[in-house]
Amino acid sequence: MTPNLVLDDTLRYLYITLRKVGAHLVGVKFIHNGKRWEADTPEEAIQLRKQLEVEDLQRRVSDPETADWHLRQESPWTPDVFWNFINSLQLRQLNLMRVLWLNNGMHGITSTGIAKAMHMHETKLAGTLSGLSKLLKTMGLKPYDLYSVDTAWSGKEKTRTFHLQRSFCLAAEEAGWPEEKEGTAHAPATNDKRK
Repeated sequence: MTPNLVLDDTLRYLYITLRKVGAHLVGVKFIHNGKRWEADTPEEAIQLRKQLEVEDLQRRVSDPETADWHLRQESPWTPDVFWNFINSLQLRQLNLMRVLWLNNGMHGITSTGIAKAMHMHETKLAGTLSGLSKLLKTMGLKPYDLYSVDTAWSGKEKTRTFHLQRSFCLAAEEAGWPEEKEGTAHAPATNDKRK
């Protein structure tokens, strides 16, 4: 026997012995969705992780409740963060949030639609959005954590459509905000039912 074959046989024997007693000679452990996973080699760990992520994606597509659960787990909108944000809004910003909430269906709402619903000129809407962005920044959040904007061009005319992020909507639903979903988007919020 050559020295390499002897060493290979010895290592294989050592590996099998360690596996039988529950020990690992080489092992990679990682956490995925709160569960502990193990693989014998880094390559196997990478392959297993990719497989788990594909399965997660398939579950999200086929089961909306699972998708919502993942959004809640990854969301910056904890109950405290949500209420700190709502309670820090100025009246115009609060009205903007209500308009976005009431019009957050499949198609969202355009900047023109927001301005019309709030009975203001679009230039004032820009100032309100700017103030909202500053507030989010002081809380360690980004505008994208709250809403997304789709921009479409028709010739030289630009249309911006706003959509609240699903993670924010889930936090709002859990908090019972706004208190009167069918109410007017122009009334100031009351502090009666806030946590």
